[in-house]
Order: sequence, then C-alpha cells, then structure tokens
Amino acid sequence: MDYRVTISGVSDIGQVRKRNEDSMSLTPALGIAVIADGMGGHPGGDVASRIAATTVAASLERHVTSVEDAVSSDPHRSAAHLDRAMVESVHSAHAAVRAEAEERSELSGMGTTLTALAIDAHTGIFAVGHVGDSRAYRLRGGKLTALTRDDTWVQTQVDAARMTPEQARHHPFGHILTQCLGLEDEPYPHVLTGNVAANDAYLLCTDGLVGMVEDDDIAATLLQRLTEAGGAARGETAARALVERANELGGYDNVTVVIALVE
Repeated sequence: MDYRVTISGVSDIGQVRKRNEDSMSLTPALGIAVIADGMGGHPGGDVASRIAATTVAASLERHVTSVEDAVSSDPHRSAAHLDRAMVESVHSAHAAVRAEAEERSELSGMGTTLTALAIDAHTGIFAVGHVGDSRAYRLRGGKLTALTRDDTWVQTQVDAARMTPEQARHHPFGHILTQCLGLEDEPYPHVLTGNVAANDAYLLCTDGLVGMVEDDDIAATLLQRLTEAGGAARGETAARALVERANELGGYDNVTVVIALVE
C-alpha cells in the first residue's frame, strides 16, 4: 500500500530570546523532515543548527532517491537502508559542523541537537534519527507516544532510578546534554525504525515546546487542531497552535514544531 505524506513546520523565536537558534529542513515529496536546536550559550548555535539540518536533509535525499526503486517493494530492505542512511547522515552533519568551526575560530565550540524523520511512502517504513534533546512523537489512535529519549544528564538519573521524571523536568541541570553534534566527541545517533499507519501524525519538536507544554497538553492540542482543520492545512494549523501554546505559557526558548501526516 502506498501512503501520502504531508509535512509542515513552524519555527518561532519565542518571547525571551534575542535570536532563533533553531533550524529545520523539510522535503515533503520524499517524506523527510529535520530539526536542530543550536546549543544555548555557545557561539554559533544558529550556524551549527542550520548546517546540521541542511546536511542531514540533503544526505537523506541522496540516500532515498539513489535506491528508491531497488527497495520500494521490500520493507525489510527499506528499514535497513533507512537505518544506515540515518546514521551516515548524522555523522556527515557532525563532520560538517566541525569543519565550519575549524575554519572560523569565532565559532569554536558550537554544537547542536538533531532529530530527523524519513518516511518511505511506498513501503510504509519510517526511521527517526536522534542526538540531543529535541524530540519525536507519534500520535496514533488518540495516544501520543515518545519515539526518542533525551540525551541529557537528568535522563541518565531517571534511567538509574535516582530521580523521578517530575524531578527531572524541573531540575536546574535539565539542559545539560550528554551528547550533541559539533563537539569533539563523535555522537552516537539513536535510530528507530517502524511501520506507519493511516492517520498517523509524527511530531518533531525542540525543547522550546516540551519545556513549556506538558505531553498531555500537546496531545490534546494536536487532536483538536487536526480534527478541526481540513485539507492540506491541517498540519500547519496544528504546528502553529503548538507554537502559540508554548508562547502563551512563557515562551522562554525558541520553539520549532514539525508535523508529518500519513494518509
């Protein structure tokens, strides 16, 4: 079964920050969406996020188009290919950010998170690649499920049962990443593959959304907006509503929201 995928995104500076260090790169025709959040307090966060988002998107485009015919009828090959493509694309982006920092000394130390989605509309296979604390979710049958796990110090404490999720959410060290793109250590991208279903909604977002809006609120807003809106504008309407909700609750950070709808 072939699926139709539509992708919409909105990025906003928020209510406090003086510049937007988030970036996104969308290729709806190929089912590709990438978001990145430059590291706050580091030089060139906006540069790092832009390089990462555009590099990963371009790399995924090449991988997808180069083997589209060969794997389109084989879901197993499609999943394996998307997994490899995602890992290679993330490492390419890391190298690109590092190279730019080496050429421009004023950008030394710049880094960024990254979360990417690729959906094969022919086989119904999706892949999510992830480094940092920008997130991916799936809304299916009214239930919102996290597809990523934050690369943060507080998440390691939760995993070790030394901290509750509620404590982690409000912890002063909640912003400390355990890995990102651009710094000296090579990142280890987490990749998840799976099958899409008709009426799925995939959400990519930076921490400017999840830092302000609880998951239950995100799910309710998505359900309401996707139900109320019609046609091709549904995704953008829902994305804008989530950005507005983050700003209503304070908008302390840049916020980027991308929504991919499967039909």
